[in-house]
Amino acid sequence: MYTENDIILAVDYHDKTITGRRFNCNTGEERIVKMDTTQEQICQLIDTAVSEATQVGGRVIWIMESTTGWARVKRLIGSRASCIVANVLQMPLPPKAYRRKTDKIDTGRILREYLNGSLPYAYQPSLSVRSVRRLVAVRENLVSRRTALRNWIGRYLAHETWEARTGLWSKVGMRRLKRITASTREPDKTVLTVKLTELEQLEGLLEPIEKRITRICEHWHQAQRLDQIYGIAQISAVSILARIWPIKRFASAEELISYAGLAPGIRESDQTLRIGHIGGGGTDKHLRHYIIEATIWARQIPRYRPTYLRVMHKRGKKIARLVVARLLLRSIYKMLDCEIGFNQMPKKVG
Repeated sequence: MYTENDIILAVDYHDKTITGRRFNCNTGEERIVKMDTTQEQICQLIDTAVSEATQVGGRVIWIMESTTGWARVKRLIGSRASCIVANVLQMPLPPKAYRRKTDKIDTGRILREYLNGSLPYAYQPSLSVRSVRRLVAVRENLVSRRTALRNWIGRYLAHETWEARTGLWSKVGMRRLKRITASTREPDKTVLTVKLTELEQLEGLLEPIEKRITRICEHWHQAQRLDQIYGIAQISAVSILARIWPIKRFASAEELISYAGLAPGIRESDQTLRIGHIGGGGTDKHLRHYIIEATIWARQIPRYRPTYLRVMHKRGKKIARLVVARLLLRSIYKMLDCEIGFNQMPKKVG
């Protein structure tokens, strides 16, 4: 928290310009600051504030949104000021009549929430975690592009030919696709050739990335713990950890479930309670995808199987897999929080 001698700089950071509010807690003076996004001007703003604050025994607090740039700004500021990254997605919205969005209004909201002690903070991952996240994100992008190409080729075959579409993506299937392409008339032949060439290039790009992720798993003992779960392999284990590590930033397993977008929405008024859809703003859709995919196998695990069968008979397979996904996340939270293996956990998950 701040003291009465501190100087607070709440900024709205952009690639070209920065708009900020400079608030002196000692005098109550508040003024708008605008400048270019350069190292020189940021350092000048910080140094001026530090010089003024140290005269009265205070410090400088820099607050910015959790957007691109906080990592380099934090390195630039160093120990001269305390750097806070605000999670604006969790900030309360103003009344509808006042929902105008400008840089001045944004910085005013950030400053007001911080002074009131209600500013939600964003997690600041370390450089090593950010690097693993980027590696995982590149693989996710390549897999998404590969899936789009495969879907396009499958739709083409279903629309224009009577060729069977089973086993297309094996080595034998790719050779069959090339024979189909060779017998296709122009201009479809050119289009199919481009699609197949891009598909082969993506496979070549994916291979070294997945090998690198596998090597990370071999040296990350928390990922090796997740690899013990039936349905989570090495690549999925690293991908899941990259999105939730460190586990201590979640106060409970329920917070992790909400972060993954697997908690149902609730609308309550008087004595009426309605359970809505899962997901919502601020959730990690990729983490949700990994967990949902893992339930294809995890629903066979003895500790989850009775719950899966009970819910499936009442509400169907999809809802049953969602329930297993929540149980799986509770297990993952317990494993990482208590540093235990999957087989060391109690049978009852909650």
